[in-house]
Amino acid sequence: MLLGSLTLDNFGVYRGPQKVRFSTTKKSPITLIGGKNGTGKTSMLDSIPLCLYGSRARRILNGSSYPEYLNSMVHHGETTASITLEFERIEEGRKVPYVVERSWNRTTRGKSTDRLSVRIDGQARPDLVAVWPKFVEGVIPISVSDLTIFDGEKIASLADPSSSAEILRTSLYGLLGLDLVERLRSDLHDFRRRTAKAQDAQLAPQLAEKLTQAEKHLAKTRNESRLASQALADAESARTDLQSRLQKATDKLAIAGGNLLDQRDDLHRRLAEANASAISVDREMIQLAASDLPLTLVPNLLKQVAAAGEQSEASHLARQMRSAMALRDDRITGLLAAAFGFGQQEAELARDVLLTDLNSMEQPAKPTFSPSPECADAARSLLNLRSGELQKNAKRLTKRLDDLNSEIEHLEGVLAAVPDTDSVAPSVRQVATAEADLRAAEKSVERAKVDLDEAERRADQAQREFDAVAHEMLDAGVNDKNTARVAREVAAANEVLAEFAKHMIQKHLGRITNEINAALATLLRKQKLVSRVVINPDDLTVTLLNPQQESVDAQRLSAGERQMMATAVLWGLSRSTGMALPTVIDTPVGRLDRSHRKNLIRRYFPNASRQVVLLSTDEEIVGDHLQLLRPHIGFEQCLDFDETEGCTTVVMGYFDE
Repeated sequence: MLLGSLTLDNFGVYRGPQKVRFSTTKKSPITLIGGKNGTGKTSMLDSIPLCLYGSRARRILNGSSYPEYLNSMVHHGETTASITLEFERIEEGRKVPYVVERSWNRTTRGKSTDRLSVRIDGQARPDLVAVWPKFVEGVIPISVSDLTIFDGEKIASLADPSSSAEILRTSLYGLLGLDLVERLRSDLHDFRRRTAKAQDAQLAPQLAEKLTQAEKHLAKTRNESRLASQALADAESARTDLQSRLQKATDKLAIAGGNLLDQRDDLHRRLAEANASAISVDREMIQLAASDLPLTLVPNLLKQVAAAGEQSEASHLARQMRSAMALRDDRITGLLAAAFGFGQQEAELARDVLLTDLNSMEQPAKPTFSPSPECADAARSLLNLRSGELQKNAKRLTKRLDDLNSEIEHLEGVLAAVPDTDSVAPSVRQVATAEADLRAAEKSVERAKVDLDEAERRADQAQREFDAVAHEMLDAGVNDKNTARVAREVAAANEVLAEFAKHMIQKHLGRITNEINAALATLLRKQKLVSRVVINPDDLTVTLLNPQQESVDAQRLSAGERQMMATAVLWGLSRSTGMALPTVIDTPVGRLDRSHRKNLIRRYFPNASRQVVLLSTDEEIVGDHLQLLRPHIGFEQCLDFDETEGCTTVVMGYFDE
């Protein structure tokens, strides 16, 4: 199933026909619809199940009757409203277009009656209208729709450990069709109640009166449970509004620099430390500059000094050798004269021969200058060893000083942005008030949950008491074979249905859990903390396991990580349907931090299903996140609310772009 378009005509805040087109391409499966709070995103989300299921879409009614809800959704000043949904399905190998329209009129009685029309392949199909509730179950079952059409609040509720089991139970029962089994069991209870009431009161007048009182008490406790459930929904809605208010107040304070007030002392401390470190490094660099480091800048001169030193040493050695050889020649001449009786002439001749030989020896080049041996050794040392070490230290200190100067510049800039306390005092008070109100709302939600649990416990107890009296009433009429048969068969049927539900859960839970774990592996970053989940088939509680297969307390996860877990559960359940259905999400990342938002945008939204529709506020999918998602977006549209006219129109483009 692929959505083609949705037209809202005088529905909620939408005046006149407002049409939204949906991307159907595989390469760009996402349709991004932007809208600020109050511009009609929730109405648009609710319009899809309303168009498909009509009065059966009880999730959107919020306690109102269906006729009252329809009447309230007609745009102010108008008398008619309609929703038209166009989609296509593959049937017998070809695409078949559908157009479903649900329309109604505003009435003075405050209650409206809807009209449904269906066109397939351009042909009106009045024959399908009568059987539409059954037919649409083959298109997108109502029990599955909550897995593919939902808002951020559903993710938040599923992320709450106190409510996740019940939500998971509802989703699983819908996925496996066990909601029909539950309805059948409820119908059996009602049938047994009617059968018991039909017994002749004369047979057991006290039991008849007792049954009447038990029925009244049951109705009372059920109503209390319904009211408690509505009170919880109202408390959670109020909490959501306050969370949004706190976020806006916090953002406003951050823009004004108020979030830096608490960091001011720490910033001053870090700046002082950075300045002290910079002074210390500067001293080291001065000491290094006073050492031999400058000489490493003139390696050619160092080479000349080293060469001159070598030449000077060679010249000195040559002179020493020449002096030694001259002395040797004198001794040889004296020895020859003594041994052979040389006269003066012969002695002079021998001396000339030896002198000529001495002069014929190669003399080293005379150096242009003669450095001292110590100076030449120092030049060679700098060239061979110390030059690299000195330059390495110089680079290290230079980088350290650059880093410190950058840090000092950054800290000075941040400190310059810290406002004075008086200028942000109003924003600080707004944040403090919002935080206090949110804490009170959290307590109200917790109280409402306790009240609901207690109301449901009383209703369950009243149901058991009624069943017991009904059973007594039926036993009182055991002489009536039909009554006895009803009593036996209702009890037997209840046992069979309970066993059937248990068997279905055990049969399919492994496959569903695998899909959830596959989604979890894609979404959750902390694989070292949580590697997979296990779902208890008896109470459907979720247990988190680490790589060592040890249970992990969900409270160890951040709120964002728990919501990623909840998203993985919904994604896994949706994949378990085996149906190619669109995914429509309102306020998809409103409660996630930046890193988790990026994770969803990269890994979930482009792969959530064959077609994805995102209804985002101007604080969610924007900036870098929008750029990350853009390659996967086929259509971008925006809900433009006119405050003067009090109505919303659909325009192409995304917010101010």
